[in-house]
Amino acid sequence: MGIKRSIAIILGAMLLAPGMALAAPQCFQVFSGVYLRFEQPVTSSTVARNGRMWGALASCAGLSSWPVVGNSYRSKKDGLVVAFRVFSVDANSCGAPDWIGTMSGKPLSGPFQLWNQRTNFGNSGTWTQINCPSPPEERAAPPAGVDAQGNLATK
Repeated sequence: MGIKRSIAIILGAMLLAPGMALAAPQCFQVFSGVYLRFEQPVTSSTVARNGRMWGALASCAGLSSWPVVGNSYRSKKDGLVVAFRVFSVDANSCGAPDWIGTMSGKPLSGPFQLWNQRTNFGNSGTWTQINCPSPPEERAAPPAGVDAQGNLATK
């Protein structure tokens, strides 16, 4: 009985520990009609932040939203520094742009820069925290046929 009780106490402490609570997603508008959503709030963190980007962007190989992975930390000089990569597919007109910027205030906002090595394109702007809009509902069709390397698509 003592072992079961100890396990229950340890599990309860882990679930109720600070930083363990499930937090609501945090969203930003990066350009007019372009949205970025992180599944966990963007704060100084030792673990990756995952999310999605979608909106008024050119379709990349038929997809209209892409996963993002990044992280953030608090700098004494610059405030909250956020960096991430958008994992758009590696097609001729696409690439995986890298983003970095700083944020402060309430709501969080600040300047950012992005660079896409594949397309040799960069841009800058201001991102601002917003209430999370609904992500796109359309889903990409599963691949069919053979890709450029001769790999047969599986369903």
